[in-house]
Amino acid sequence: MKITMHSTKLEKNPNTKTTYLKGETIKKEITKEQYHNITNDSTLKAFRRFGGFEYAVRSYTCNGYNVTRLTSTSPDKQTKHIREFSFEC
Repeated sequence: MKITMHSTKLEKNPNTKTTYLKGETIKKEITKEQYHNITNDSTLKAFRRFGGFEYAVRSYTCNGYNVTRLTSTSPDKQTKHIREFSFEC
């Protein structure tokens, strides 16, 4: 099984309150263990306790019902990371 992660970093637009400017985009292949560490429910809850915002979108894949998109916003709401996962069986 091959898992590909597309990670995009967004920075808050200083001229507006609600929009973000697209920063760097990274595409890399990750292992199943790394995927589990990133998308585990206890990991998401821990980041929420720090004051950040975690939003996970789950959908059906060839591996079952998994997280396919993870949006993480920093506690100060200045940066946002969007991670999209694609699976190949």
